[in-house]
Amino acid sequence: MQGVDGKRIAALIGDGFEEIDLMEPRRALEEAGAVVTIVGIDERARQRIRGKRGLDDGQNSRAEELVADCTAEDFDALLIPGGTSPDRIRSDRDVHRLCREFDAAKKPMFSIGHGAHVLISSQLARGRQITGAHSIADDIRNAGGLYRDQATVTDSNWVSTRGGEDMPQFNRAMLEKLAAAAPPQPV
Repeated sequence: MQGVDGKRIAALIGDGFEEIDLMEPRRALEEAGAVVTIVGIDERARQRIRGKRGLDDGQNSRAEELVADCTAEDFDALLIPGGTSPDRIRSDRDVHRLCREFDAAKKPMFSIGHGAHVLISSQLARGRQITGAHSIADDIRNAGGLYRDQATVTDSNWVSTRGGEDMPQFNRAMLEKLAAAAPPQPV
């Protein structure tokens, strides 16, 4: 896809990431010519990050980079898949730092389902329109965010979705936002 080719996306995950929330956007991004890098929070993530498929075990992944070693300058966009992963990584200070760097630079940030928890804990949700899993609507509101019960919500550099059932609309909105963003960062 024009405007996406060569762009680098950081996919920030921990144990319990929802398989479809990582695999479907990754497939759409890579088919459009983007490069997706799995970013974990600790050395153990280089060996295995456990995925899930609903309540069942899903496909595992491995971190290619660690969040402590990454900056927003290294990537063109940030993807935060849902599942229980956001709850596991949301208290990490380097996760907060990275999210704030992306937001300050107005680089695209993509949140799926419970991924909004990471944005909330990074103190970024106040005044922003966002959607996520229905079960975290109150969390978004309590953080000062404006919860929208829609398939996708775009607010400035953010694109968010409720979850897997909205993936086709989310992937389209994500690719459009990424194509409209600044040219790819040099490697």
